[in-house]
Amino acid sequence: MTKYFPDIEYQSITEIAPRIQSEDLSPVDLLEIMLQRISRFEPSLNAFLTVWSDSAQKAARSAESEIKKGRYIGPLHGIPIGLKDLIDVKGHKTTAGSKVLANNTAKSDATVVTRLKTSGAILMGKLNLVEFAFGTTGLNPYTGDVKNPWDLNRITAGSSSGSAAAVASGMILGSLGSDTGGSIRMPASVCGIAGLKPTYGRIPRTGVLDLSWSMDHVGPMARTTEDCAILLNALAGTNNDDPTSYAGPSEDFTSELNKGLCQIKIGIPTNYFFEEPVDSEISKAVLSSVNLMASNGAEVVELPMPWVNKGRAINLGVIRPEAVSVHESLMAENANLYTSDVRRRIESGLIIKAIDYVHAQRARQWFNHKMSEAMKQVDVLITPSVPIQTPTIKQCITVDKNMGAGDQLPMFTSVFNATGQPSLSIPCGFTSDGMPIGMMINGHPYDEKTVLRVGNAFEKLTQWHQRVPTDIPAIK
Repeated sequence: MTKYFPDIEYQSITEIAPRIQSEDLSPVDLLEIMLQRISRFEPSLNAFLTVWSDSAQKAARSAESEIKKGRYIGPLHGIPIGLKDLIDVKGHKTTAGSKVLANNTAKSDATVVTRLKTSGAILMGKLNLVEFAFGTTGLNPYTGDVKNPWDLNRITAGSSSGSAAAVASGMILGSLGSDTGGSIRMPASVCGIAGLKPTYGRIPRTGVLDLSWSMDHVGPMARTTEDCAILLNALAGTNNDDPTSYAGPSEDFTSELNKGLCQIKIGIPTNYFFEEPVDSEISKAVLSSVNLMASNGAEVVELPMPWVNKGRAINLGVIRPEAVSVHESLMAENANLYTSDVRRRIESGLIIKAIDYVHAQRARQWFNHKMSEAMKQVDVLITPSVPIQTPTIKQCITVDKNMGAGDQLPMFTSVFNATGQPSLSIPCGFTSDGMPIGMMINGHPYDEKTVLRVGNAFEKLTQWHQRVPTDIPAIK
């Protein structure tokens, strides 16, 4: 019989790992709790595409046996983790949430999968997403829409929709997503969890389907900043099969988590990020959070950034032609199998001239220089993650070829895809409608340690990350 621990599903990896190490909690019992929650809540949320109960149970029994023999590997040993369905796992389908790849079975493991297995993590299954990760809402007419655990009428944002909803609802303890314009941080924000887009290349993308190879990032999603740091420790590092992966020395991303806010300089942009159409409740929550950090040792510096609103256009100017290149052969043979919205987004790249792509890449270099210069005087830049209140699913459905709200979401996140710098979203409040508000902490390239340090310090001062959705409809 499963030994049940009250509310364990909403505890963090950081809290649960020592209990597994000490054998107070069996990986088998923990997995059974997760599987029971999936059976109860998954029909309402639609976060999973596949659940690997049998192989997960086998891995959990193996983890239990190894730990009993004194062979505990580390804080991910026996921890249930889900994967966005862009990530290859040998012998399993990688569909990207599309009918186009409905029968695509992976021949090998992605690098991140190999590293999770090496760390002892239990792979739970594949998570739902926007088709080919090309969209911001979390809606997918083919696989079905993922529902937000805080309000099933609202979107999860995208494209890592299932990755966020599954963690937020306590069905898994962590997940992997991908982020090309905000696809980790936006779902993390509106679902009330932590989501990290590391520096470009920090985590290898070998075995992960491309959308836009020069903008794509893989990253962790979990309940807390420290959990993201633990996952990053397992995932980061160079890989010979990914020439864009970072070849620098290995690091312990948990090593500076508890240094606090003393001597940290926080930059607050005076342009774009706190202007219209930013919702007043959201800007107030983020600025109140910054003030709290300032009263606990941080220094706040206002930064004029009149050029920063160009980041989204640069991001799109690169994504669209690169996405066309990725999908050229698939589209030629299977155009009728794409859902209409994603097909439209990909085809929009066909009209972009080669010279315009070159201009976008040149503008990107200029933009990165401007960002680097502006941030010389600060350690991190703090902004809202998603500047508007979470739309309903109905508001985001495209009607008569007109863009729904989801196509028009202001994407502050995409600025930091253009620059490739690390960017973390964590909860910092709730709207009057009870929906989570996310704060984005953006750091210098390859300085995830400081980003994570600030995020962890804020979480120690607040309890926003401890609030959980309690009204998810369940099957008895």
